[in-house]
Amino acid sequence: MENPPRATPMEAPRARLLRLGDDPYLLPLVLLAGADALVFAGAVWLAYPIRFFSPLASLFPLQPGWVAPPFSEFFRFGLLAAVVGVVAFERLGFYQGRIGTDRRIHLLRIFAGVLIANMILEGILSLADTPLSRGTRLVAFSLTVPLAALAHYTLKHAHSRMLRQGVGYRRLLLVLDDLARTEEVVRVLVRDHGTEFHVVGVLLGTQAEGPPDGGWGSKTSVVGTLLDLRRALASGLYDTVLIQLSPQSTAEAREAAALCDAFGIDFYVDPALFERVLAEVPLGGDLYLPVLVRGVTPLSGSSVVVKRTFDLAVSACLILVCVPFWAILAALIKLESRGPVFYRQERIGSDGRSFRIFKFRSMRMDAESESGPVWARAGDPRRTRLGAWMRRWNIDETPQFINVFRGEMSLVGPRPERPFFVNRFKTDVPRYLRRHMVKCGITGWAQVNGFRGDTSIEERTRYDMWYIENWSFWLDLKILAKTGFVRENAY
Repeated sequence: MENPPRATPMEAPRARLLRLGDDPYLLPLVLLAGADALVFAGAVWLAYPIRFFSPLASLFPLQPGWVAPPFSEFFRFGLLAAVVGVVAFERLGFYQGRIGTDRRIHLLRIFAGVLIANMILEGILSLADTPLSRGTRLVAFSLTVPLAALAHYTLKHAHSRMLRQGVGYRRLLLVLDDLARTEEVVRVLVRDHGTEFHVVGVLLGTQAEGPPDGGWGSKTSVVGTLLDLRRALASGLYDTVLIQLSPQSTAEAREAAALCDAFGIDFYVDPALFERVLAEVPLGGDLYLPVLVRGVTPLSGSSVVVKRTFDLAVSACLILVCVPFWAILAALIKLESRGPVFYRQERIGSDGRSFRIFKFRSMRMDAESESGPVWARAGDPRRTRLGAWMRRWNIDETPQFINVFRGEMSLVGPRPERPFFVNRFKTDVPRYLRRHMVKCGITGWAQVNGFRGDTSIEERTRYDMWYIENWSFWLDLKILAKTGFVRENAY
């Protein structure tokens, strides 16, 4: 097989793109979201004549003296269902990635999204005291799943045709030290029936020796070396970069990441390099390194979907249940001490990203004015009386259900720390940064085993890594069940 051709960045193959605004990949996602909105609304509108004016109406006979309600009520409810349904599907990740050549129809995820949307709609109807025909809602639910599956099937096949025309994939530029690894990288990217990436160019690191004998059986071009990265990004031919340099090339990786960030281009690094690079940069700023995890833990592939679906469904229900209780608690906090009800604090989550965590304020306003960032300890004098009770029963953490619903956290995972502590521990504690390869959680394996507050960070990290390497859905359920009964070091 011939060696892969070399080309300058400006000579790399340019894809033919159909643009919607400035984003060449937005069109397939807009079409999918629009189809889903039509499915959710249309199922409600179609359920109305089926329920009241078709032969199936005999299955749900009206009580004597009752008449069919006006269609206008169901028309408005259909519009609401469209909005809620698209939001639920978006939270499940249907519109976050360009699916590429993946033609699978994810029936379980569709069913979960429809179920979540209907649970939210039921809650809205209950709070608004707006009764609608239960029979009609049941018919609408039964119609939504098959109609959504049909819409996804049709659009995925249409999307595959668009792909052949150069629309809908991420044009990926590989940055490698070893060109022979390209075959492995491409194989990983296209497994599981497809990928959102299309590899269209390779840049060789400064330590690379050049193309191997043979090649990897693709039309990918070697477009230069790492010194050509700025020129390659400026050409507009690539919108995603995968950095696969050796762990010894951390300086080059940081420069490549900063350059991608400056051009507004998504970039990924492999797990080994991820930890080396994050260990050398301060966290809590704008620079983060997304990591492409390739089967290194059970928390990958379909497991991520299962975990996210569970998080989304449970957090949505818990938020609805907790709202009245939160209102009472907020009033008590304001009565006891001055200051805001909620305490928002910067934490470091997955991939080194910073976010604001929600908590009920359990300490006085000037809690760290003299000490600086410190962990809570037994008999901590900074706590309010109500705060001590909330912390003992983990109630101050319940607003983090909002963080879970927003996708910043999970119900179960390593606890997120403040940038001050992360930057302090990342070089002193072995494998500490590997905790950030998964989403952080409200509770975790370390916490239910007593490692919270001012306890050994080495032991806490060891428990967190055991959780990441041994994750299962049933382990999450076990941790959640134990969380309400663990009081050790809860101060």
